[in-house]
Amino acid sequence: MAARKLQSEEWGQAEQIGYLEPLLVSKGKSWKGLVQRFPLPRHASDLKGRKVEMSLMLEVFEYAAELIGDDAAMLDYYSDLPHGAIPTFDYVALCAPSLRAALQNWQRFIALRTNCYHMIFTEETGFGILTWDIPDRLGTRTQNMFAKIAWASSRIEHIVQDPDLHLTIELTVPPPRCTSRFQERYGNRLLFSQARDRILIPYRYLAAIPPKNEENLYGLVEATAMAEVEKILSLHDPINRIKAAVNEHFKSGDCKLGTVAKSLGMSQRSLQRHLETEGTSFRELTDTIRRTLASGYLRETNLTLQEIAFLLGFSELSSFSRAVKTWFGLSPSQYRRNR
Repeated sequence: MAARKLQSEEWGQAEQIGYLEPLLVSKGKSWKGLVQRFPLPRHASDLKGRKVEMSLMLEVFEYAAELIGDDAAMLDYYSDLPHGAIPTFDYVALCAPSLRAALQNWQRFIALRTNCYHMIFTEETGFGILTWDIPDRLGTRTQNMFAKIAWASSRIEHIVQDPDLHLTIELTVPPPRCTSRFQERYGNRLLFSQARDRILIPYRYLAAIPPKNEENLYGLVEATAMAEVEKILSLHDPINRIKAAVNEHFKSGDCKLGTVAKSLGMSQRSLQRHLETEGTSFRELTDTIRRTLASGYLRETNLTLQEIAFLLGFSELSSFSRAVKTWFGLSPSQYRRNR
């Protein structure tokens, strides 16, 4: 069968489809059943490192459930998927300094997995909320959404390590006809045919520290993720490349227009023109990113205020303190205490 071109250029990482092979085998089916119907390689392992049109991926997931005759199997299978099965994207959460940072990282690094939907982390009264914003134009997503929600909830549970954790899961898709252990475990906290696809986490758990957290290891994982995102974005949106570069140069303490432009292989004027097309400037962009990083450093790390000021390019602590007061209405110490 001829390979389907990425005409829409809306892609997902193809190895997600490859994860289905063990599930098929466990149900008495084989990878060949998918190959006969879809433009897939003869071996599931050949999907590693490749991209596939997202609408095709969703079709494959739906057909796989039909093939095995169990439309709830994805919930159990992806809930039990081993840690690290989704390289980098698993570890930016499992090695993060807190559950809050883990959820922020999924939002931050979703470009590693796809270019056509978003994961969004927000905090509202009483809850941290992880939402999938997936366009309906991509097609039926029931089975793929079962996989996503089961995978994410299992990682959250592992990070929190509390049997009393009560997640609430809302799905836009209809309930399966079959049953699963996952459904039994969540009971009436697993809701179907809702307005959004999301997980609600009680606020008190957002500060939970993952068992695998270790500062040096996390530094390596984060650097790897940033490098992979930069590689992906370098082929597409120059604005995203600039944002990623600014983010990294802040962390090295050298975020000047000339330095960022040089690291991107651009002239300073070329970089400024890209930003002008977006209605912003280098100063406005760096201020926005500096504010975001300041919030993260103050909330999620034990770095001293002097260290944070240096990382954000402030020559004096007093300048950093004034900036934080402008951004958040609190001094750095007050903001940190209120985390």
